[in-house]
Amino acid sequence: MAEINIENFYRHIAKIFSLLYASFPSKSPVYVDDVAGIDEPDEYGLHSPHYTAGFFALIWLADEDYIRYSDTIRQDGVDQAALTHKAFLRLTSVAEPIYVQPVMAAEESNVVNISLVENLSPSIIEDQKLVINQLRNALRSGDSIAVSKVVKYILRNDQGPSHP
Repeated sequence: MAEINIENFYRHIAKIFSLLYASFPSKSPVYVDDVAGIDEPDEYGLHSPHYTAGFFALIWLADEDYIRYSDTIRQDGVDQAALTHKAFLRLTSVAEPIYVQPVMAAEESNVVNISLVENLSPSIIEDQKLVINQLRNALRSGDSIAVSKVVKYILRNDQGPSHP
């Protein structure tokens, strides 16, 4: 069983990528509230560990060259953020289904699997295979395994050329 902090990390990363892809190529602020949920500081002005982890996920992505930003907004977000070239290419690559649910679990889940239906056009099938769309489907499903698999795929260093 995965550690809850790692599951949260993958979910934070997925949300950050989704937010920045939606505004690409424009630079925009990314607030931790949008990544980890709204959090009220305690009586000492400190945020919850979950909220703080959302902030540090943003910083980690910048340290690893997936995003860039101009400045932090206290510990509430980053300003003028954008995807790097590396992140943009990984999100727009085409990949065979990254996560395919086991047959028994598929009946009970909300994960949208890519299916090769005969009447779908090749462009629609390719759109479904875009990594960003697989990431969004995993986020919508709420399935932490699906989110972690897609995020791990994006963060892999050994990605070769995208599929035709």
